[in-house]
Amino acid sequence: MNKRFVILAIIVALLLPQMASAEDMMIKLYLLPIEENTLGDTTFRGPKYLKWGYDPDPPGIPTGGYALMDYGFTPYALVLAKNITQTDHDALILNSDVFAFPDNLDQPVTDPGIDPFFEAINIPTDWLTPATTYRELLRQTAGMFQFNQRYSGIAAQQTGEPHSIFDTATLDTRLRQMTDQEQLWFLATADSFGYDSSQINDNNQLRLLVKQAGDYWIDQIFTMGGFEF
Repeated sequence: MNKRFVILAIIVALLLPQMASAEDMMIKLYLLPIEENTLGDTTFRGPKYLKWGYDPDPPGIPTGGYALMDYGFTPYALVLAKNITQTDHDALILNSDVFAFPDNLDQPVTDPGIDPFFEAINIPTDWLTPATTYRELLRQTAGMFQFNQRYSGIAAQQTGEPHSIFDTATLDTRLRQMTDQEQLWFLATADSFGYDSSQINDNNQLRLLVKQAGDYWIDQIFTMGGFEF
């Protein structure tokens, strides 16, 4: 029996009210791993470490709600946590598989840990310059996420199962090295966004092609849970 998957795109999850804390509450942006919990024939996906409705290993860190944008059917997502305390934030970032964006998104990207962290989860960073801001990085990342989300949806329509660009590939894989079916899904995804797929060189690595897909969103404003970036 094929399992049904609940694939999260941009979802605002309202959690049960928490007791008021003496600490100031903050809004924070993270790259968080996705965890899964299968109930019956449905697999639910949510943010690891945070408290969510189908958390397979509660208790998680409570927030006043969160918004989530996943990287298609991959184990990572952009997560905006609302009303998280400084204490809980400090505990969350102790996990080596968590990346926290700074509060000031308009400062240049200077964190030396970004390259190894992002590249390990198939987010290219070789395009960064000393002038790139965290806001530009965040928008670019969100644009790449949108592309892989659409790819997953197109692939699922044909196979009944979710797929990712990186199922069998890495950032250094060339488009022509993917299967014929995967190449067709990739080109169909580009066409669905209105991108000029005739400009796609199948000898290019995915790191360049995914970055180009993100370029289409660099001047767009994203909204997650009422927060704009």
